[in-house]
Amino acid sequence: MSGQRLWGWWTQGKLDMLRDYLHAFTVAASKKAPTTTYLDLFAGGPENLDRDTREPVPSSAQIALETSPPFTDLRFFELEGAAELEVALRAQFPDRAFTVTPGDSNTTVGEVLGAGDLSPRAPVFAFIDPNGPDCWWTTLETLAGFKRGVSKYKVELWMLFPEGMMTRLLPRTGDPRPEVSDRITRVFGTDEWQRIYRARVEGCLEPDEARFEYVNLMRWRLEHELGYTWTHAFAVRNSKRPLYSMVFATDNSAGHKIMGETYAKFAAEFPEMAEEARRRRQSQGTLFATPTDSAPYEHTKALPPYGSPSRRP
Repeated sequence: MSGQRLWGWWTQGKLDMLRDYLHAFTVAASKKAPTTTYLDLFAGGPENLDRDTREPVPSSAQIALETSPPFTDLRFFELEGAAELEVALRAQFPDRAFTVTPGDSNTTVGEVLGAGDLSPRAPVFAFIDPNGPDCWWTTLETLAGFKRGVSKYKVELWMLFPEGMMTRLLPRTGDPRPEVSDRITRVFGTDEWQRIYRARVEGCLEPDEARFEYVNLMRWRLEHELGYTWTHAFAVRNSKRPLYSMVFATDNSAGHKIMGETYAKFAAEFPEMAEEARRRRQSQGTLFATPTDSAPYEHTKALPPYGSPSRRP
C-alpha cells in the first residue's frame, strides 16, 4: 500500500474514536495488568491525507504508538507495503518496540499469536480495519480463542464491518457470482446471510433493513458463536449514503460501558449520524435507538438472525 491515500471526514472520526478508546483501554488495563497488547490486522500505509484539506491524517498504527499509558506489545499486520510502513514508524518512534508482519493477516495473525511471545493473560485489543469484506470469520475465531483457559476475558475486537460494500457487490436480481458468495460466506463463517439477500431481492427488505440485518447477523454470531458478552455497532455514513459499521465485541463490563459512551459522544458530534439517529429514534432494534437528542446512541442486544424461528415478527 505505497503512496499517499486520501480519506474523508468519517475516517478521521473513526480514528478519533480509536484514539479515545485506546487511551481508556490502557488506563483501565494498566491498573491491574503489567502488560497490554495491541493488534492491528490491516494497518495500512504511513502516508494518509484529508481529502479536503490535504493535511496529514495519523494512521491507526501511529495512534496506537502514541497512546498513553503506552501499550507494552504492539503488532501491526499489512498485506501490502509492510516494509514501507515499518521504516516510517521506526523513524517516527525510534524508541518504541513493535513488529510489522507482512502478508495476509487472516493467516499471519494465528502464527504470531501461536509463537508464544505474547501473554494470553495480558489485556489484548485488536483493531480490524479492512478496505472491504476481507477479514475472515476464522480470523475472529483465532482472536477469540487466544486467551481461552487462561483469562476470563477474550481479546477485545473493534472491526470495520463493510455491509455497504457487500450490498454493492451483490446483484439486485438473480444470484451473486460464486466468488462473491464465497467471499461473503468467509466473512460470516456461514451462508445464513443468503436469507437476508434473498429477502432483499424479493422485496421483503428495504436497503436500510438489509444492511441492519447483515450487521445484526455478525453481532449475533460474535455473541452466540464466539461467546462475547456484549457487542456494539456504530453506523458510519457520509452525507450521501451509509458506508460501513464499526462493530465492537467485549467480555469486559468496563469496555462495554466505555465504548457505549464513546459511540454516544461521536454520534452526537457527527451531524449526518446524529440526523440519522433522530430519524430512526422510534425504530425497533436499530443501530441508533435514540431516546433523546442528547443521547443519540443506545446499546441494544443483537436480535436472532433474520428468518430464524426464534426471531419475533
